[in-house]
Amino acid sequence: MLTTQKIVIFTPLILACLMAILTYFLGNFLPPKLPLFYSLPWGDDQLAGKSQLLIIPTSIALIALFNLIISWQLHASQVFFKRVLTLSSLLVSLILTITFMKIVLIFL
Repeated sequence: MLTTQKIVIFTPLILACLMAILTYFLGNFLPPKLPLFYSLPWGDDQLAGKSQLLIIPTSIALIALFNLIISWQLHASQVFFKRVLTLSSLLVSLILTITFMKIVLIFL
């Protein structure tokens, strides 16, 4: 049975998988260069290839797995820190999902 805690734990991983699948299926509709690196100066430096768009779901999956492994290593009495790690994974995944969707929706 799925509990709220399990849903919150696996949501970032599910979002990462959905974004990777979406990148695969929308690859034909997206231009060869996408604006991904907004922190770089304006121009070609900000553009990335379609395959580099997979940086976002990979980052989500790595952060979620890293936080999950750390929370497994914590003692059972440290519930607060486990929740902080879980919620930070969820927050990062939501922010990166919004970023991904904004990039993709520019061209659809």
